[in-house]
Amino acid sequence: MYRNIAALVAAAASLLATAAVGKCVHRIIHVEGQIVGPSSDGLTLRVEVTPDPNWEPQPEIPIKDGKFAGVVYFDATKSEGRVRDDCSRIRETVVVTLLKDGHELDRIQLEVSKAFRRDELHDYKLRSPIALHAP
Repeated sequence: MYRNIAALVAAAASLLATAAVGKCVHRIIHVEGQIVGPSSDGLTLRVEVTPDPNWEPQPEIPIKDGKFAGVVYFDATKSEGRVRDDCSRIRETVVVTLLKDGHELDRIQLEVSKAFRRDELHDYKLRSPIALHAP
């Protein structure tokens, strides 16, 4: 009887310890705006988050009819620990670059603390859409 109770207690403790040790949540940064200029043909957008997002490069954001909307990701993991990860990494800037055939046409640098607000899911949304210029 006591062995069964001890086994159940050990199993429950193991499950609780596993649940407590988790990875940091990836935060989503929403970017939206428009391209001001004669044509959006052949244009691409590159978005970079500083400090880097801790993993692979961000996907390109598609441009359709001179407008764009997309998301980039940010991993808040500052360091991994034996018991718990340090999830205190803070997003500082977001740089949105407009390219045509690999050449930079326009760039905007946004400070996260000023240009974005946190939504109910604790993700980041622009306070107002941005505009990039294509000559």
